[in-house]
Amino acid sequence: MRLPRAAAAVIGGVALMTMAACGNSDTASPGNQSQAPAPSNSSMSSQFGPACGAVPKDGPGSFQGMAQDPVATAASNNPVLSTLVAAVKQAGLVDTLNTAKDITVFAPTNEAFAKIPKADLDKLLADKDGLTKVLTHHVVGKTVTPTDLASGNFETLAKDSVTSSGSGESFTVDGASVVCGNVKTGNATVYLVDSVLMPAEQFGTACASIPKDGPGSFQGMAQDPVATAASNNPALSTLVAAVTKAGLGDTLNGLKDITVFAPSNEAFAKIPKADLDKLLADKEALTKVLTYHVVPKKVGTTDLASGNFDTVEKGKLTTTGSGQNFTVGTGGAKVVCGNVKTANATVYIIDSVLMPPKA
Repeated sequence: MRLPRAAAAVIGGVALMTMAACGNSDTASPGNQSQAPAPSNSSMSSQFGPACGAVPKDGPGSFQGMAQDPVATAASNNPVLSTLVAAVKQAGLVDTLNTAKDITVFAPTNEAFAKIPKADLDKLLADKDGLTKVLTHHVVGKTVTPTDLASGNFETLAKDSVTSSGSGESFTVDGASVVCGNVKTGNATVYLVDSVLMPAEQFGTACASIPKDGPGSFQGMAQDPVATAASNNPALSTLVAAVTKAGLGDTLNGLKDITVFAPSNEAFAKIPKADLDKLLADKEALTKVLTYHVVPKKVGTTDLASGNFDTVEKGKLTTTGSGQNFTVGTGGAKVVCGNVKTANATVYIIDSVLMPPKA
């Protein structure tokens, strides 16, 4: 887990530097703010956040100065981003990012990088592939405005996604806080964040059975809401049939930032056929069981170590474990493929069906 964080931090830095280095002179003037798609919102032209006070008041590292340069150059002139800038050359992504236009960069600050143990950061810097993945995870290939951050899900250049939420001048991106937002450079909109964004990494023995490509692959599922994503995955066909029986497909697809503990086909196979048939025929009971598997918020892997969560069914669900070994519920259901992302949910595939405690 440490290594990906380091990677993320470095990549964020690389992305920022790279972009700065490649901006075109015809996009470098402060007047380029007119390129923003929604000029009517004052927040679109103003920086915000507590860390903005650390940005120089004048010179090339000031907000006005950065607006004159492409993003890598702009970052190199800003002391708040010196660690980020130092990582860019290591990734070898300067030309790639500098040729991009109208991008958005979630840029980890020096303090964000300082959270990463030195040994992990050094290891990441020596791994070009890993560094590239983390770096591009911080870059969105279009302009993201503060308004978009209120409830956003954006595809990154790493071909995965980041989510954002918030209001006013308080926003988070995959749990990292925006500490200085809406900073303009010649070719990018930059949001400084207080933590390195870690690309989602699935884990567990059953992950190997997930298709490598297509709508049922990890990348494919990330594009669809959770019920639709599950319907494209052959490992979850029994669960999908149960969700359809209960009429919960639209409900699950319409929720935001949820977590689903999804029983695999093998989990359902543990239930005697007569009992399973009886459950499937009782819509009220089936709904109760299925919604007991859903937590109405995002549960990260670190949250599973010692978790106690309210479920949509209004019950309680506990989790324990460490590393990549976690159990869910009092019956000890094991996570066999974890941290699977869909457009609106984080999914942990488990090897047993969770039964709500009887009243």
